Amino acid sequence: MAKYSQQERRNDGVEVEAWSRGIMVGLYRVARLLSLISFRLDREELQLRLPKSGSKNRILETVWRILVVLTYASVWPTLSAHLITTQPQSYADLFASLQSTSVSILAVISFIIQAKGENKFRTVLNRYLALYRRICTATRVNQLFPMKFIVYFLLKLLLTIGGCVHELPPLLQVELFADVGRTVAVIVGIYMWLGTLFVLDACFMGFLISGILYEHMASHILLMLQRMQIIEFPDKGVRMSNYQRMRLLCDYADELDEYAAIYSEMYEVTIAFRRMLQWQILFYVYYNFISICLMLYQCILRYLNEDEKALVSLAMATIKFFNLILLIMCADYAVRESQKPNRLPLDIVCTDMDQRWDKSVETFLSQQQTQRLEIKVLGFFQLNNEFILLILSAIISYLFILIQFGITGGFEASDEVRKQFNISSH
Repeated sequence: MAKYSQQERRNDGVEVEAWSRGIMVGLYRVARLLSLISFRLDREELQLRLPKSGSKNRILETVWRILVVLTYASVWPTLSAHLITTQPQSYADLFASLQSTSVSILAVISFIIQAKGENKFRTVLNRYLALYRRICTATRVNQLFPMKFIVYFLLKLLLTIGGCVHELPPLLQVELFADVGRTVAVIVGIYMWLGTLFVLDACFMGFLISGILYEHMASHILLMLQRMQIIEFPDKGVRMSNYQRMRLLCDYADELDEYAAIYSEMYEVTIAFRRMLQWQILFYVYYNFISICLMLYQCILRYLNEDEKALVSLAMATIKFFNLILLIMCADYAVRESQKPNRLPLDIVCTDMDQRWDKSVETFLSQQQTQRLEIKVLGFFQLNNEFILLILSAIISYLFILIQFGITGGFEASDEVRKQFNISSH
């Protein structure tokens, strides 16, 4: 019965790994379709290769990206047109328009940085792929991705689709397709907008994969420590000489040295990923933050006007907030899993039995203290669960400011107040 259950778990692991790899290949193909990357996947060596130099496809892709950037800046404000009025009638409307313009500028900057750093992106992805193969070899497993990966991916996909359902209709209005030029601009804008969403979701996927790799390594080290108990507390039925015990302990020390090298590589790859996409992460946080504030402001105005669409605005703001929470939680998940070895009894198991093991443990723990993972974005803020509370308080404060500007009236009311103030002062 136990063998049957173990075989069933192994089959489930193979199926989950196959689905996970299928998801990763699908994301690669979508990135190629959206012209975000131009390199190809070598499945035999599991590496990303550059296209041949001087290729006509490469020139066409470069020209296409230039055209996309030129049209993107003019089309992006249409996405937030349903959140603000065409002609600002109050300081709140003007404030919302300025925020929408800032989002447009950051979106274009984010795309230019991503397109310019494509080679760096390929290098980091290749390091992730090489790290995946190295971990599978070191831990002697073929199934590394758990069911958690598929669940989180599907949850993020549902949230992304939910946001698209609300943001896509403004780009499909009939008046936007009045002539050929505007039609092409809108189509390119939608194309680039989908590419922007993909890059933003890639930030989430990178932190999720890093967390899964860290979790897998920590679990394997814990299993290694459990297997080492036979050295310190040998069973009565198994007799081991001192030489066998010392040899086995040295083998485990060699494994720990290899794990230390893997942890160092995971730290460097995660930091390189964060450094490469920190502008995109900043845009991700800022874009969702502004969208949440404007949607809640719109929800309150609709509620005061007894508009039934108030609940729609509230639902969309909730989706944006969960999008932001998911990114922050995945970053915090990677950080927490990277610190797990510090809580394992590495310096207690088999201590003072052999200097080789003690030296490996000391080196590994010192490395963990030196390479302490922190996911900071441009030095402005750190992505952890405490940041969620900071975002929530900022949303409430920002919303009160918008409401305060909104209920004081429009520009004419402000001018009237200014005139009354001047008369009373004289």
